[in-house]
Amino acid sequence: MERIAVLAPLPAAALESTFPSADVIAVADGVDPVEAARGARICLADWTGTHRIEGEIVDALTGTCDLVQVPAAGVDSVDVAACADAGIPVAACGGLNATAVAEWCVYGAIAALRDLTAGDRALREGRFEQLGHVRYELAGKTVGIVGMGDIGRAAVPRFRAFETDVTYWSRHRRPEELEAELGMRYLALDELIAGADVLVLVIALTPDTRSLLDGDRLASMKPSAVVVNAARGGIVDEQALTRALYDKHLHGAAVDVYSVEPPPEDHPLLDAPRTTFTPHVAGATAESVGRILDRCFSNVRAVLDGGEPVGLVEA
Repeated sequence: MERIAVLAPLPAAALESTFPSADVIAVADGVDPVEAARGARICLADWTGTHRIEGEIVDALTGTCDLVQVPAAGVDSVDVAACADAGIPVAACGGLNATAVAEWCVYGAIAALRDLTAGDRALREGRFEQLGHVRYELAGKTVGIVGMGDIGRAAVPRFRAFETDVTYWSRHRRPEELEAELGMRYLALDELIAGADVLVLVIALTPDTRSLLDGDRLASMKPSAVVVNAARGGIVDEQALTRALYDKHLHGAAVDVYSVEPPPEDHPLLDAPRTTFTPHVAGATAESVGRILDRCFSNVRAVLDGGEPVGLVEA
């Protein structure tokens, strides 16, 4: 009987009815992750990163595993290079949550520009604060998008619908035909950051992009600008962002991702003014989760039937 190791926070029962001929072993049922992985032909990765596929887990999968399936767009939870060295293919769900994240970015931009979360909090606490907050419209603003993968491309037309000027930077410039089709302009990173009214971060976290938005780049931004982070917490120097908000060097921020998740309760950023926070749910909608589960189950079925999975990632 083929073994499916489930390191994601899902019980074995979530897969047993779909794959009755497989032996499904899940850490959510109390099984040690290394033991769950040992001898598995397929491993469903933990998108939370609690049980990262590296070291002993990769060793336990070596020799039997034909697929590590990540039920998310990013592969932060997997040492892809180690898996490649061990001959283990890794597949992810890139692009399947792009619509959801792009919509959240527009929401985050408007919430930050209008300081809406502060108004919600005040009303719940019995204060009717119509005045005392500077609020900006999204229309007419320059939106700078850092990263032009699936999410960046989905975000452009949504921001363009609000009559914005969309600029972008990516590690690889996109073809001029795509720039013209989407109506976006390429800028050097520092020029983009300094000129943006709304800075949207949707780039993958790599050694090259860690702390991409550091203190110096935050200092170059307009005092009326807002930061919208739907990428990864490590993209931003969170301490520098906190200082910029307290010093009123930035108008506001909307943040869905954190360098440590969940962030500690005493993290100073969580108390910063003019901020909107969500618990890494930008890509989590009923529709996107459905697409991701369909992809995962389809790939599992393909491998069990001797076929090829889709969405394979390179080391």
